Amino acid sequence: MTRVALVTLAFLVIWMVFTTVFAISADKNEVRSLPKWLWVILCVIVPFFGGLLYLMVGRPLKRGDEGGFGGRGKTVAPDDDPTFLRDISKKMRKKDDEDDKK
Repeated sequence: MTRVALVTLAFLVIWMVFTTVFAISADKNEVRSLPKWLWVILCVIVPFFGGLLYLMVGRPLKRGDEGGFGGRGKTVAPDDDPTFLRDISKKMRKKDDEDDKK
């Protein structure tokens, strides 16, 4: 075999293992388009295109991910996050109450 064939074969094996493990480790309720078991079979049977399709169409979206190009959701700074501010406010009130008791 030539070097190009060996490198191509190595790439396909690494790609197949990567996408298969990625598909197996996904939560079955969050996988899109097809059932999880079918994505795993596609990644093994059709290594390059099955894995590529899984990464583009089937993988779960991150929480808050709007999709589209870039694939990133909106990032909220801590001082703009209402949950963070509420938790900090509770902690500060609790600390004030403890200080008042002393």
